[in-house]
Amino acid sequence: MSPDTASSRHSKALLAAQIISRITEPLIWLPLMVWLVLSNVSLPVHQQVVWFPVLLLFVFVIPFGYFLYLVFIRKEFDIDVTRRSKRVDFTLKCMASFAVAVGITLFLNRELFIITGAVFLSTLSLILVTIYWKISFHGGLNTLIYSTVNYLYDWQFWWLFLILIPIGWARLAMDKHNLSQYAAGVLLSAAVFFTVTGLFC
Repeated sequence: MSPDTASSRHSKALLAAQIISRITEPLIWLPLMVWLVLSNVSLPVHQQVVWFPVLLLFVFVIPFGYFLYLVFIRKEFDIDVTRRSKRVDFTLKCMASFAVAVGITLFLNRELFIITGAVFLSTLSLILVTIYWKISFHGGLNTLIYSTVNYLYDWQFWWLFLILIPIGWARLAMDKHNLSQYAAGVLLSAAVFFTVTGLFC
C-alpha cells in the first residue's frame, strides 16, 4: 500500500469518526429526551406542555448556550472540551442549572423526579471521576440516553446500545479517549442510572 493510499484511508476514517461524534453529540438530543420523559410519566398533558419549556430552559438552553459562548466567543476550549481541567469547571457550572430542574421535578411527579435525579447523579459521577482521570463523557452520556429510553419503553429499544460500538470507535479514532476511558464512561453511567431507578422506582 502506497503512503498516499494509506493517508487517504486515514483521512476518510477520521472524517467518518468526526461525523459519528457530531451526530451522537449528547447535548443535541436533550430536548427530545426531556419530552420523552415528560410524556411517559403519569403527568397530565396540560402540565407536560407547561413544564416542558421550563425544564428545557434549565436542562438544555442555559447549559448549551453557555457551551456555545465558551467555544465560539470566549474560545476557552474545543467542541469536545478535550482539556480535563476545563471540562470539570464547565460541567460543574452546568450542573447547577440542571439541579434547578431536578428541584422542580420534585414537586411535579415522583417518577419524573427519580428519572431526572438518576440522570443528574450519573452525570455528576462522571464529573467527579474527571477531577482525577479523563473519563468519556461522550460514551457516558450516550449510555444515559439509551438507558433512559429503554427504562421508559421496557427495553424495546435494547439495540440502541449497539450504537455505542461505532461511537467508541470514533472517539478512539479521533484520539479523544482510550478504550478504558470510554468503557469506564459507559459502565459508570449505566450502573448509577439503573441503581437509582431500580431502588426507587
